[in-house]
Amino acid sequence: MTGAMWLSLLACAGQLALAGIALARVGRSPLALPLSLLSIALSTWNFSAFGLARSGDTGWRLMGFAAALMTLPCAVHFILAFVGRRRRSARVLYGTYAVMGALALTMLIAMGVPALEERINTFRFGLAVAVGVIPILATGFVLLTRHLRHASAEGSPDERARAGLMLLGLTLLVALLLTDLAADMALPVPKLGNVGTLLGLPVMATASLRFQLFGKDARATNAAMHAVVLALVGVLAYLTLFRVFAAESGALVVGTTAITFSLLAAARRGVTAFVTQRERLEQLATLGRFSAQMAHDLKNPIAALKGAAQYLKEEHARGHSWDAHGDFLDLLLEQVERLDRVAGTYQRLARVEPLRRPLDLNRLVEGVLSLQAFATPGAVELKKELAPDLPACAGDEDLLANALENLVRNAFEAMPEGGTLTVRTQRDGDAVVVEVRDTGAGMDARTRERAFDDFFTTKATGSGLGLAFVRRVAEAHGGTASLTSGEGHGTLLRLRLPAAPASQAPQSEGEAA
Repeated sequence: MTGAMWLSLLACAGQLALAGIALARVGRSPLALPLSLLSIALSTWNFSAFGLARSGDTGWRLMGFAAALMTLPCAVHFILAFVGRRRRSARVLYGTYAVMGALALTMLIAMGVPALEERINTFRFGLAVAVGVIPILATGFVLLTRHLRHASAEGSPDERARAGLMLLGLTLLVALLLTDLAADMALPVPKLGNVGTLLGLPVMATASLRFQLFGKDARATNAAMHAVVLALVGVLAYLTLFRVFAAESGALVVGTTAITFSLLAAARRGVTAFVTQRERLEQLATLGRFSAQMAHDLKNPIAALKGAAQYLKEEHARGHSWDAHGDFLDLLLEQVERLDRVAGTYQRLARVEPLRRPLDLNRLVEGVLSLQAFATPGAVELKKELAPDLPACAGDEDLLANALENLVRNAFEAMPEGGTLTVRTQRDGDAVVVEVRDTGAGMDARTRERAFDDFFTTKATGSGLGLAFVRRVAEAHGGTASLTSGEGHGTLLRLRLPAAPASQAPQSEGEAA
């Protein structure tokens, strides 16, 4: 085999290995899915180049063209996920997948339709594809460049390094891949696509490792070894297939497709086992946290009930009358009512159904901060900036207190070595706002985009329900929860709630008297 053929096979094996490793992290990183799709498309393109050079069948050229087209939406997907704009640009992303998918399908159909293949293999068709592809790619690179500048302006060296590596890797992949498209259009340009994928691969892998995309635990190492072994087995199977069926194009296409699907099925099996285990751990963590909080809330009233009941039992055993112990009977009733309130609170927490009453937000903040400051002492400086004459809001005190406790607790946990926690209330038009700001490490663009997702957490012992619960509480009250953060600049959580009508304002203690 020639050097170019070996280069294509080496790039194919590397991309398959990277795809297998990324697949094992799907669901845990927003970059995993687009990176795996991009790697699969590039490995298919590289193998098509090998197949064309080895057999000379033009069908491989069409398959490579189809794979090259699918790298466009995958690259755009990866860029949008990296800069934290995947959800805001979902329509553009899905549209790009649809258009490029239709063109790729046309290429595959042309493998069995000579007339269609002849029309595709023209300069005009290649130019039309290039005119549609280049603006989309340029937009993606503009977003990535802006993100790099923003990271530089914010003084985030880690994010600047990641963005720089991503820009370099994608530039190598895309720019050199376009040389193959230009050469296929009969332009005097050398084909350097396989070189681009081979050079871009270590850059992409390095940048991904900086996100801890593959993790640091033994399971991640096992997944990487599993992916490398699968890639090597796949390449050996491809070589054996070409040696046995060198002159039979149909058998080669069917055989390589079967091998590829077998590799993906093997990778999927590992991914499924990993995801199932992760979901189970998440469920157990959530159940443990919920059970611990419920046990804490139930323990005090149960202890009071037990103590009062034991005392009354002893008095009864001694033949004493209960007439002088009406306060113990009152205590029993109070604790039963307290248990009923706790049960009702947890039902509302589960369903997020607010029981609206006029509420003084400043008083709520004071109560939450007094408890949290006592529960989590340390080097964190606590500042309160409560707006005077703040209008009341119509809300559920238990739900809002739990939401605010989540925000304050997250802020304390974001500053393990100390910092400043500032809680501010203010009026915003016909709404009241409470802001919780910390001076912790902050979040990157990928974490910001997923911060309010259920079960998403960056903490080893977190359940991923805190901010998701805060968002649901805010929306249940007709308000909003928003987040602003940057690496090295701390995090600001903003809870905005509608103000209650003036007629529903809570009375002060003096007025109530």
